[in-house]
Amino acid sequence: MFTTKVYANTAAVQYGKRLDGERLRRIVEAATVNDAFRMLADYGYAYQSGCSVDGFIVGETDRLIRFISDNAPNIRFANALTARFVYNNAKLAYKSRFAAVPADGYYNTDLDIAKIADGDYGDADGYMAEALTELDENNEKRPQVIDLVLTSAMYKSVLKCGIPAVKHYFRAEIDMKNILTAARMKRLGLSGDEFLQGGTIDADTLSESVDAEHFAEPYEHTRYALFAERIELRDGGELWRAERETDDHLYFMTDSTVTDYSSYKPFLNYYTETLIELKTVKTALVCIKTNSRDEFYDRIPEIYKDI
Repeated sequence: MFTTKVYANTAAVQYGKRLDGERLRRIVEAATVNDAFRMLADYGYAYQSGCSVDGFIVGETDRLIRFISDNAPNIRFANALTARFVYNNAKLAYKSRFAAVPADGYYNTDLDIAKIADGDYGDADGYMAEALTELDENNEKRPQVIDLVLTSAMYKSVLKCGIPAVKHYFRAEIDMKNILTAARMKRLGLSGDEFLQGGTIDADTLSESVDAEHFAEPYEHTRYALFAERIELRDGGELWRAERETDDHLYFMTDSTVTDYSSYKPFLNYYTETLIELKTVKTALVCIKTNSRDEFYDRIPEIYKDI
């Protein structure tokens, strides 16, 4: 079902932000993971007894997918926002040919994973089918390469949606992922073409930062100058902080003091907020499970800094 922008944004605003800093504090201080699950159920999450942490997060992600499908203003917007989940399933299905994959790792999408696993790409979109065929031709079994090829195809598909707000959003995501990749390559002394296409930063600039004495220097005239400087100040270490900053950037990029119900921004903000929320909940549950609660407070995203 597809709706109007006003309806879609109204629904997104209504169902947004189930958590705040105080609720997160209560969750992470729970005595056991099961106690935390019960709290999450009280806060509106769907929890079934006996599910794993990963199974819980996948289930909540399925709820997000259904929300997008039921409330998005058009199919191009819905497909762009759910592409990461569809392509996740394609990655797992392809890898299942030669490796064990978690049964609860698949999201509930329309992609026929059995066909992908069997090498039948007739129902896949053109970018996915082309990427999977390339992997077949190269007899590729390296998980990192499979992920890179299919992630590249996913972004190509998303950027063809024709919606400027969506393209702006995902180009920023590509840029920040590429800067993170460059930082990892510099730290490990690697070289190569592992960058995603479609962002606003060209491959030459990214490669230059890998070889530069000062990692941030090639980015000084881009909107990511401060982001790159913070990475350099940490000597390329603790890149999870930069990943968290990426999420924060995408959230605040779509946030506004005045809700424009005729734009795509409120729905994009809800989408980003929910993705951050689920990552944060997973981190909290893992910290409870491993009895490393203090670490959680260092990893909390900016939007929950009232904790």
